Amino acid sequence: MVTLSTTYGLSKGFSMHSAVLILTVFNITNGGSRFIMGSLSDLVGRNLAMSLTFLAAGAAYLILPHANSLALSAFLASLVGFAFGTLFAVSAPLTTDCFGLKHFGAIFGLVFTAYGFFSGVLGPSLSGYLLDITDGNFFIVFTYLGVFCILSGILIRFVTPPRRKSNCGDRPKL
Repeated sequence: MVTLSTTYGLSKGFSMHSAVLILTVFNITNGGSRFIMGSLSDLVGRNLAMSLTFLAAGAAYLILPHANSLALSAFLASLVGFAFGTLFAVSAPLTTDCFGLKHFGAIFGLVFTAYGFFSGVLGPSLSGYLLDITDGNFFIVFTYLGVFCILSGILIRFVTPPRRKSNCGDRPKL
């Protein structure tokens, strides 16, 4: 959405100022959700927090091609931004829950290397290519992004941290 926001807004006939507003709303919710969902995920669970925001972002992507008002476009972009921020706020604690701290650096490094390499390069490249060959049709781009978000929202529910043994009986006797 970072690379698509202004182009999308302009394709809808909004002024540059309005198109930039879509990007701004995305960025504000991206940053704000990191604080909100980082704390909330401790209460409701990391899987649920990520799942709900990814499902909301998927729905937003699927609705975006049909949005005709600036307010609706900005709101939908804010849902995508909220999910993006949630990804960054909650994935590190979820990785720690699943694998512990012993190898956290290596595992988390691999996760975000894959994210940065594949998603960071492939996402904007594929989106740009699809926009080029469809004469700027955002329907296909937002549909594939929406489908991936919905799949992520479903699949994250299957990530389960292992049950850890209680150390209560292992306390040294005084």
